[in-house]
Amino acid sequence: MLHDLILALAGHSGDIFIVKDDGTYEVVDDLGFFHPCEVSIVEELLNISSCYKRIKNFYTEYDTVQISKDPNYRGGLYLSSLAGALKSSVKVYDTSVVQVEQQIIDDPELPLSHLLNVLQPLAPLLAALASLVAEIEEKKPHGCKILEVLHKHSALSVSYIRDTFVRIEQTVHSVLYDQLTHWMLYGILIDPHNELFIRTVSTCIDNSSSNQDPSQSDAINLAEFEAPKIYNNYNLEIDMLPSHIPLHIAGKILFIGEAILVFEREGKKDTGIDFSSVPSRIGLVLKNKEKEYLQLLHGLADAPFSIIEFSKVVETIRHCVSQEVCKLVMDANLVTVLHDLKAVYFLGRGELYQALIPSLTHFMKTAGSTNDFNALFQLAGRQVLLEDEMLSKFTLKRKSLPGDKSSTKSSELSICSLPGKSWNTLKIEYNAKWPLHKLFTSRVQDRYNAIFNFLLDMRRAQYRLQQLWIVQMKTKNDNKLDSLPWTSRHQMSLLIDNIQYYLQVDVLESHHWQLIGEIDKTSDYQHLATLHHNFLESVAAQCFMSNGLIWNRLLILLNLVNKFCTILEEQYNTDVQQRLNFVQQKQDDDWQEEIKMLSSVFQRDCYNLFFLLSELSVHQRSQYTSQLVMRIDYNKFYSSNAKTFRSAFDAERAQ
Repeated sequence: MLHDLILALAGHSGDIFIVKDDGTYEVVDDLGFFHPCEVSIVEELLNISSCYKRIKNFYTEYDTVQISKDPNYRGGLYLSSLAGALKSSVKVYDTSVVQVEQQIIDDPELPLSHLLNVLQPLAPLLAALASLVAEIEEKKPHGCKILEVLHKHSALSVSYIRDTFVRIEQTVHSVLYDQLTHWMLYGILIDPHNELFIRTVSTCIDNSSSNQDPSQSDAINLAEFEAPKIYNNYNLEIDMLPSHIPLHIAGKILFIGEAILVFEREGKKDTGIDFSSVPSRIGLVLKNKEKEYLQLLHGLADAPFSIIEFSKVVETIRHCVSQEVCKLVMDANLVTVLHDLKAVYFLGRGELYQALIPSLTHFMKTAGSTNDFNALFQLAGRQVLLEDEMLSKFTLKRKSLPGDKSSTKSSELSICSLPGKSWNTLKIEYNAKWPLHKLFTSRVQDRYNAIFNFLLDMRRAQYRLQQLWIVQMKTKNDNKLDSLPWTSRHQMSLLIDNIQYYLQVDVLESHHWQLIGEIDKTSDYQHLATLHHNFLESVAAQCFMSNGLIWNRLLILLNLVNKFCTILEEQYNTDVQQRLNFVQQKQDDDWQEEIKMLSSVFQRDCYNLFFLLSELSVHQRSQYTSQLVMRIDYNKFYSSNAKTFRSAFDAERAQ
């Protein structure tokens, strides 16, 4: 009987002590081996053995890491490390069972109470470890999420049980530290079982000749025959992040590895730069500090987990990487690039679009190829003496149409409410070279293009009104012409000119130089990227793109202006013979009635815009909005007639 009991305590079944389906033991006492007084002692011993057997089954199954293609396979480095730590933690129980067995051999008359006296002090530890195993088996956490379960058990335990959990947690954390060492020091992601909270997202970029100069379209472009390049991007897998590691710390870890990978390893092969001829920091983001940071990470592995120490080490490495990357970016003439982006995306070089808009007008009614638009863009740039080096970085294209399967997220940002939808399918691509390509990603360029679409429509409306002014000057001596169109044109021009001045001076120019000033003061790349992000968001907000009421009102006004210009352009042509027929066409009252209606609606919507801007300037106390209100109402025309239109405006808003 004692022999079978020792086997049961070691996790094996026999003739008397049989393991049931739930992992507990059942006593077969048909021959009456046990005295009634011994039954309770045996039950306590078997409860201890049941906990041990559950732990043993677990670490036996997961002690070895397997390479499996089965999607249901739960193994991995973290689970294997946990299994090894559990195996080490129950060695004290294995040793105690061996000692008891030897004592029984030496003294066959040894009572059961002695066995209980030796093994009972280990019962709480085995019960706690069995509880951990039960939770792992029930919740099936994968990878570093196992650390979350361990950290919870460690925090809730006391005395020597807590010490055991701390050692187990420290052992499993060593797997995380090993992965983070490769990632943060060398930009290498070693994660064969998808266990880390950083995941790889592959992007295939085809080498096309869409940016080829049309004049050389007949030449053979070898790039057309190159295989597509695969670029790896990395994202945080939030569901895999342990709860005791803050999200902002995980973000820093992601940034460090990406910076090492993108600005050092990929920079060497993508740029073709001879690094022997440039400053030593290029290609060596961490310079010679790898050993120092390796010791810091090893120090974390040699001590119990502390979020404070962990955060300090991550921030130390991040600060160094961010400073070096910032130097790389600044050495790549970031300020000059921002000036170029302002000149093109934000219409800072007004003469470029003064030359481009007339040329583009003839292509808007046809599908046109990308090369057509880009050729016009390049030609307009050369006409106004822009540098070829600057022009070569930008490409004017069409956005994918909504029905196109290849439509991208950028099309969602286009202003589709305006007439001449083809104008709003235009976008500018900036060819960002290393190391600026991570700062000016496709998503950032989508934001630039959203602002560009709005500014281009505003500039186009201004241009069309100016062209009508030329018509007005040529016909001002014709007393038979109705003055309403030209009065309306003057009102529209005043509004558009004031909004345009507000956008270019109060918003774009002001924010641009503020950004340049802040960039000159910073030496941290992440802070620099945040400044740039905030700059775009602030510009978009002060262009009223985030205010639905004002934004929609601006679109409506632009719509009215374009319709107005279209009607007058159809009625008048600069050709002399057609100008003589203008008076005869005037006998047709349909277009005049439409002009009257448009003028009336435009005036009403101008008041609505004035009221909305006035309310916004009061509630937000925005200096820039107040300046726009002051410019629109420069002669107190709107404020003096506010009562007349206020009731209609309030009624419209109530609907």
